[in-house]
Amino acid sequence: MGAADVDLHGDDPGEALVAVSGEIDLTVRDELLDSLSATIGEPGVRKVVVDLSQVAFMDSTGLHVLLTARERAHGSGVGFRVVGATGLVRRVLAVTGVLELLTGEVPDLDEPVAPWTPADDPSPPDLPRATAR
Repeated sequence: MGAADVDLHGDDPGEALVAVSGEIDLTVRDELLDSLSATIGEPGVRKVVVDLSQVAFMDSTGLHVLLTARERAHGSGVGFRVVGATGLVRRVLAVTGVLELLTGEVPDLDEPVAPWTPADDPSPPDLPRATAR
């Protein structure tokens, strides 16, 4: 799968844990949504948990994938929860107002949000980071 990898496992019968790693963007959108949809449709699956703890980057495309998968899950009577969102991924969920919807966590509105800096955005491994002069 492009820049994101999916590992499907779960210890609890009826619960499918989908561990995603890498980057969630346009290049992996269709494959990730297909994988989540297939998991939702598996016989006996009552709950899908998407672990984003190993995802370094997610743009609005990834947000759309998660919201679409959640809608499909709920339409099929399957629970859907996102866990492990940190850093930039958590910020995307919080800023767009879907953190609580997808994770069940209520954002701390009194907590100051640190300003974005170029160091917050990792460079792809084979490309140098641009610097201002």
